[in-house]
Amino acid sequence: MNTIQILVISCLFFMACNTSKQNKVTETKNEKEVSPIMVGNDEDAYGCKPSTGYQWSEIKKECIRIFEVGIKLNPVSKELDQTTAAFIVFKSATEKSQVEVFMPNHEKSMLFQLEKGNQLGKWKYENYELIEFEKGTYKVIDSTNHSLYEGKEM
Repeated sequence: MNTIQILVISCLFFMACNTSKQNKVTETKNEKEVSPIMVGNDEDAYGCKPSTGYQWSEIKKECIRIFEVGIKLNPVSKELDQTTAAFIVFKSATEKSQVEVFMPNHEKSMLFQLEKGNQLGKWKYENYELIEFEKGTYKVIDSTNHSLYEGKEM
């Protein structure tokens, strides 16, 4: 064996024997142990698994994926984050006296109540209104009559 071969084999030997502990987590008084989040391994107070997209629906009384069962309303106000949508969920296709509205940056969903006398539909919750301004087309407005979200039933 020549010198270069011996040098290469020696380097490989030392690299293979390197027992550095780069992946070991050290623990001190100020450090917390961090566990990786496993999808489906979490559960909220209702038994829904948020990491899989499920959240509790007050109106349906079950865990749902709002993007599967809800009607998507896109932001129309320039003040809103244009990358997040609101969703509305009715109890059923025929039961529309209440509608549950999921808006970004709101911790909980909101239950809007139907106001009587409106031909298509007008639901109210505190300072917000949900209006069906055409069959299957909805918008959320605030107390100043400023449109926030709009969308159409698919």
